[in-house]
Amino acid sequence: MPSFLIKIVYNKPMSKNIKYTIEQTFLELLSHRPISEITIKEITTKSGVNRNTFYYHYKNLADLLESVIRKMVDEIIVNQPLSTNNSLEDCFLSAVNFAITNRKIINNIYHSTNRAIFERHLWHICDYSISSFLGSLPNQNTSPVELDVIKDILKFELFGFTIDWINHGMPSDVTEKIHILTANLLPKYPNKVFYGNNQN
Repeated sequence: MPSFLIKIVYNKPMSKNIKYTIEQTFLELLSHRPISEITIKEITTKSGVNRNTFYYHYKNLADLLESVIRKMVDEIIVNQPLSTNNSLEDCFLSAVNFAITNRKIINNIYHSTNRAIFERHLWHICDYSISSFLGSLPNQNTSPVELDVIKDILKFELFGFTIDWINHGMPSDVTEKIHILTANLLPKYPNKVFYGNNQN
C-alpha cells in the first residue's frame, strides 16, 4: 500500500482515522486502475465507511483526489527543506521523485480527466524547488526583476521536462537526462546569477 500519507496530520483524532482510511483505500485502488474505473460506492464499501461520512469529508472523487495530491506535495516539501536544493539537478530530481515513487498511481491520475489537479500541484513543487535553489545561492548580484524572470524560465523548464517524461511512460534513464540537461542549463545565464561576483 502507498506510504506517502503516513505522516499526515489531521485536526481531530476521529477525522484522522476516517480520512486516512478513505484516502488509503482510494490510493490502493488507484495503484491498480484508473480513476474512471473507481466509484465512491467501491471506496466506501472497501473502507467500511458509509456514503454520508464520505460526503461529509469530500464533495466528490475529484475533491478526494485534490486532498490526496495536496498531502503528497506537503509531505514532499516537509521532507525537502529549503537548504537541500543545493543544485539545479536537485530541483529536477525532487520533481520527478514526486512521480517515480508511486509510478502506477501517478500514471492513473495523470492519464485521466483530472490531470489538471495533478499539474497544478506539480507546478507548486517546481515553484518551491526552484525558489529554494535560487534563494540558497550566496552573493546574488542581480535585480529582483532579473531573478523573477530566471525563476520563471527555470520553472517552465522543470515543469515541461517532468510532464514530457510522464507522457513518455517515465523511462528509467531520467536521472542521466536530468544531469545532462542541468549541466547545459546553467551556462545559459550570467554567472553572477548563480555565483555572485565570485566567478568569471
